[in-house]
Amino acid sequence: MRARRPIALAALAAAGVLAACAVPAAGASRTVTLDGWSQRTLAFSGDRLVWTEAATVRVDPAKIAGSPPGAQRFDYYRAETSRIRLDRRSQRFLGSPETPVAVRTSIAAMGPGLLVPTGAGNFIALPSARRFATPLVQCCDAEGLETVIVSDGRADAPVTLAASLVGTSVHYVQADASGALVQGSFPDGAPVAVSPGAGAVPLVAMQGALRVQVDPAQPTLLTWRDGATVVRTAALPGPALRVWADGRAAAVAVRLGTRVGLLRVGAGAPVLAWTGARVPAVAVGGGSLAVADGRRVLASRSGRLKPVATARRAVDAVGVDAARVAWVERGTRKGARVGVVRLGRVR
Repeated sequence: MRARRPIALAALAAAGVLAACAVPAAGASRTVTLDGWSQRTLAFSGDRLVWTEAATVRVDPAKIAGSPPGAQRFDYYRAETSRIRLDRRSQRFLGSPETPVAVRTSIAAMGPGLLVPTGAGNFIALPSARRFATPLVQCCDAEGLETVIVSDGRADAPVTLAASLVGTSVHYVQADASGALVQGSFPDGAPVAVSPGAGAVPLVAMQGALRVQVDPAQPTLLTWRDGATVVRTAALPGPALRVWADGRAAAVAVRLGTRVGLLRVGAGAPVLAWTGARVPAVAVGGGSLAVADGRRVLASRSGRLKPVATARRAVDAVGVDAARVAWVERGTRKGARVGVVRLGRVR
């Protein structure tokens, strides 16, 4: 299903895509406070910070006026993408956040998934889910329209793994249960097979028109592919766990004995940038790499990651773009859980 819809409202077969814009308020702030300790992912897009958050919403009709007698409690699941304008130096937030895309479903829980900045505050959003194929949404064009690139409500629908913007086209990669990959582009191309199934789904990220991939049969080999063509490869010191990519670099989390290592991978040999007990929250952007490691935010443009900030509580998400970095740390306000978004600089 592919459709262009006004930001005010869009509905999908497997999940609803709703959108609403908030009117920015006057003034500037060093922080933004978000409700709850939801799962989130961050990215910079031009003069805006963008984030997707995923959460379970519990509805109790007994607390809602006008509910019919005997109505039962129920849950639904949401993954919403919001953005807020930044000042010229990206040191303060201007106005209030707006939420142009929200995916809501009763099928199963979602994660924030993939968030690809495309400039000028725009983005490609792809929530994650284990039990169904989530929609791939591009937001927004000059007329304030969002584009639902992929939406398939079938139980055996292929799952979208990665996406990127190449010129004016959205390129994306999908996999079926066997791990067979197809690559498509919108609006100028139908999906075409690029690799057969190998019994498990490869790790995939996209870097412009290239696909960064680790195949299950070769878990210590990272490949850059253009369609079915291998452009170059990089040997990894351990089996890959996750991959990330932006327009200038790729990052790979690998198993190193009982530890996890995060590698920065470019044209040369992979460089070990960080080690820890588990895969952290990772961000790549503008050639920089950043992680949230417990209460610490670390980032760098090359080599090992360097400390940026230490929070009072756990840092749940991080985003980076060249010298800009942002993170969400846990906090409380009047006894309620909140996420506090802060801005910093890559040293």
